Amino acid sequence: MFQPLLASATRAVEKLRDIGEPLPDELIGQLAKLVDDAQSEAVKSAAVEELLRPYVLVEALIDEQGLTAATPGAAVPRLVQHGWRSFLVRVVNPQRLLGDLSAPSNHVLGLVDHHSHAARIALADTLTVVPRIERSWLQVKLVGPTDVAGLDVEYKVISLYSRDGGTRSGELSFLLAVEEATESLTRPPSSKAWQRMGFESRPYGAKIDFECLPARDIRFDLREPDGSSTVAAVTVRDSQRRAYPSKAMRLAPDMFFHEHVYRATGEVIALPAGSYEITARRGPEYREVRVEVSLSEDSEAVSIELDRWADPAARGYYSGDPHIHAGGCSHYSVPSEGVTPETMIRHVRGEGLWMGSVLTWGPCYYHQKQFFSGVSISPRAELEHPAMQLAQGMTWEPQDTDRDGQSVLRYDLEVSGFPSSHSGHVILLGLTDQDYPGTSVIEDWPSWNLPVMRWGHEQNALVGYAHCGLGLSVGTDELPNYVIPGFQSIGSNEIIVDVPLGAADFQCGAEFAPAAELNIWYHLLNVGYRTLMLGETDYPCIYDDGPGVGRTYVRLPEPPQGPQALEAWLLGLKDGASYFGDGRSHVYDFAVDGDVSREHAVDAPGVVRVSATVTAWLPEEPPALPAAGQPVYSAPVGWHLERSRIGRSRNVLVEVLVNGVPVGTQELLADGNEQALDFSVELERSSWVALRILRSVHTQPIFVEVGGLPIRASRRSAQWLHDSVDALWKAKSGFIRETERPAARDGYDAAQATYRERLAECEVD
Repeated sequence: MFQPLLASATRAVEKLRDIGEPLPDELIGQLAKLVDDAQSEAVKSAAVEELLRPYVLVEALIDEQGLTAATPGAAVPRLVQHGWRSFLVRVVNPQRLLGDLSAPSNHVLGLVDHHSHAARIALADTLTVVPRIERSWLQVKLVGPTDVAGLDVEYKVISLYSRDGGTRSGELSFLLAVEEATESLTRPPSSKAWQRMGFESRPYGAKIDFECLPARDIRFDLREPDGSSTVAAVTVRDSQRRAYPSKAMRLAPDMFFHEHVYRATGEVIALPAGSYEITARRGPEYREVRVEVSLSEDSEAVSIELDRWADPAARGYYSGDPHIHAGGCSHYSVPSEGVTPETMIRHVRGEGLWMGSVLTWGPCYYHQKQFFSGVSISPRAELEHPAMQLAQGMTWEPQDTDRDGQSVLRYDLEVSGFPSSHSGHVILLGLTDQDYPGTSVIEDWPSWNLPVMRWGHEQNALVGYAHCGLGLSVGTDELPNYVIPGFQSIGSNEIIVDVPLGAADFQCGAEFAPAAELNIWYHLLNVGYRTLMLGETDYPCIYDDGPGVGRTYVRLPEPPQGPQALEAWLLGLKDGASYFGDGRSHVYDFAVDGDVSREHAVDAPGVVRVSATVTAWLPEEPPALPAAGQPVYSAPVGWHLERSRIGRSRNVLVEVLVNGVPVGTQELLADGNEQALDFSVELERSSWVALRILRSVHTQPIFVEVGGLPIRASRRSAQWLHDSVDALWKAKSGFIRETERPAARDGYDAAQATYRERLAECEVD
């Protein structure tokens, strides 16, 4: 059947061209001439096969059971270290079976599902027990359509990535996943195919001796605008948008779930000769720098100057992410149950954060808790598992930079994966002791949060709730709104009980829809509570991008450094000015009547002056529409300044709020320049005042007391909070241990009593 064979061959040849490894023009022309050739179909089919034979790396013969035996082809098996090479696969299918073809390899690190959190690289903990890392040198994948179309012979394209240089032996094998009449929910077709091959004693793989041409270590000279050395997120892609080093060939500190890697000035990435697009940035305060380079056999270095558009620290505001993890979710479960401080500090530095709170939680808890010390640290960014990384070919030397001391870590605790997690995930910042009294395992901890919060306060810790919007969406973007949520997830649930009892200080967001995150906060502020709101990332659980997708900026008289850096940062958060968001817009010197204090008093109702210096940066044009199924921005549902863009202009809307309601607006040109904004705001009663660019930045409020009266701004807010406690009890009480339920009921009742008192004190709805 000449025509189907030629069509398959043509598709494979076009795919090789598309991925940058075209076959000779002469061969392509000869294939095209065969269409009008007068010879028999058998002769023309043989001609197609003869033309492609020198480029076939492996042949795959499918038998009547769908089992696939591979044998070496005629192509010269030459690969390149830390690069991709592509070849043809000749698929022989005499039974004309239909199915999906894959190329699994025992020479590459695989992914394995672990509990319910995420896929992880499956590595052995030590090379001396299972030296799998050393053997895992070859990545294999079929490119383009992988379905077998039921032809006697057809062609596919296979790409191979070699970690190593020199001569190495590898084995290529194939699986055909054939759909069967009887569906299995536990064993998909690919699993059944693998199992059938495992039952057979005969070999199915093609053993090939590869010659792998060596790559070069390319040094990255990364510089801040002032010339100082630094750490940045560097993404290297080829013309096919493939990331380097290969994501499947990474060990910490390089993460397989990142496109980028973090490199310091003077550190290297091994790359073969070729053309690349390289981007570099250091968090949202930097514009992405994009360069195209053509590396030859003699290339040694790539120089990149970072492009910083905002420097909040120069204005006295220091960034932090209060919620990142070193184990669990997308992180490794092995080796060693997550990554170490030496990796986490590299990621924090690479995102331009001053403070990173690394929270130990349920997954990897018993291993990660060893890094808790009760003080802030700024370790050297070493390669944390030298033996494993050496086996993986990571022989580069970590380099110190001029900016290293600007970033610190503090290990603390998130009560997630604990008995009380249903009540909301608690963050405890600034602990001196991480073990709850009378417990030896996490299952012994309380099954509701109030006792944990009070224990944290006994240590002078700042305590609050993570990913506050989870489960609190009610189908409206209105703020504030008065729809009572179902409290069915792990957001700021029990905060409505803990705050009126003086046991919770903050909630964290800047991850999801603002209405879900801010509504409880606005209601608490409206009845006079001084609850804080922070920006966080929950890296790498909610966001894999890196630390600081959501971040908090705290005004301090000096940088937070040394063992008590976190305590200084938290003190500024409690008592001073701060704002939170996505880092793409900033609000400096937010003040009422020139006073930047959190508490402000006036004698009588009247007009106050609200002022701030605001800056934001957007590209001049909105981004192009994404590929199908992909988000437009890095945050799929949450905070991103691009979502604040007014139409196709470069303007965004700055709003001044009184008790959660906008009372004044000004458009801001998001060109990266600082702009002084002033609003005249009339206050009729004691109120809280804040500035925001919705979906990008929000200040902490300034509390303005008029005539010495407390803030009691909304009866509806007090009633909403009171009624929400009932909804919370209905949703969560069944998860509280029977022995603890009476105390919990007392706590819920006490919170409601406080709300009733405040409701009676409110003057307006």
